[in-house]
Amino acid sequence: MVSLVRVDDRLLHGQIICAWVPFMKADMLIVASDEAASDSLVSDIISSCGHKGLGVQVKSLEDAVIYLDGAPADERVILILGGLADAMRVYELGFRFSSINIGNIHHEENGRRMTPSVIVNDEDVCIMDRLCSLGVRVEIQDVPASGPRDYSPAGKA
Repeated sequence: MVSLVRVDDRLLHGQIICAWVPFMKADMLIVASDEAASDSLVSDIISSCGHKGLGVQVKSLEDAVIYLDGAPADERVILILGGLADAMRVYELGFRFSSINIGNIHHEENGRRMTPSVIVNDEDVCIMDRLCSLGVRVEIQDVPASGPRDYSPAGKA
């Protein structure tokens, strides 16, 4: 069961391992990134972050959707995506989620600062609006202790 779908352009780092994993009681992290999956060094480094009771796997977007479709029901998974375009892609590939956590996006140039860790560009805004139109709750939250901030498309309450 997927407990959390998170967009984080840093993929796997301390906020996830030290804050989100215990908070969600996760036992599996799936890092879905075509780029990371195609680079054996990056994939090996990310996968090495696993430890007793926590598996970490790096998969392409398509392979992640296939894995999640057949994941054991008792497995508590955090799905980590490097960007909103990847989130939309896994949704289009058939992995449906009802909410998404936006943790870190850093489009410094021509970006709109939503929080110190979330700076989105026009494409990101379009994808967030589209996800909302599909009934997906979009939450901006770096760590569990900060509490979520719901995103609403422009012109919506």
